[in-house]
Amino acid sequence: MTLEELSERCGLSPGFLSQVERGRSTLSIVSLAAICRALNLPIASLFSASGPLDERPPRVRREADQLHIRIGGSPISYRYLTGQLPGSPIEELLIAEFPPGCEERDSVHEGEEFGYILEGEITLSVEGEEEPLSTGDSYRIGRGERHGYKASSEGAKVLMAVTQRFIEIGEGERNPVRREEAR
Repeated sequence: MTLEELSERCGLSPGFLSQVERGRSTLSIVSLAAICRALNLPIASLFSASGPLDERPPRVRREADQLHIRIGGSPISYRYLTGQLPGSPIEELLIAEFPPGCEERDSVHEGEEFGYILEGEITLSVEGEEEPLSTGDSYRIGRGERHGYKASSEGAKVLMAVTQRFIEIGEGERNPVRREEAR
């Protein structure tokens, strides 16, 4: 498959895909999910998991049982607090940890995103408008809105609730083990 064909299927530019391919750019979870859909590849196949499937999410999920991921060389790490929430309008609840000065640009996804700044400061950009946010502030990003983040020199932790599932966990893959980096 050419970069142009993949670009048409996943909605990412050929230039961006080329940069990712050459290791000059990193993928967000949203971009990774789009590429996996275009390739008909379950995103869960990129992550390790173990343990039997629960019929419903556990009431308590210990820190050691939460999925920790970092996509490619991206400096942002994500801690999935709940696993998937079947039947809920919120698909995933996670904490995004932004290292000092890190920047994530031009994300677009189908679901809504709600965020609450737990620690530090970020500049949120939505459709070209920037808004500085600090501890205690919250935000909402609508479906299909182009957005990005820039962390302050101290970094930030953001509690996020999203209405779109980014990581699909298939049969036989519940209770994922802790993974610091997924490639």
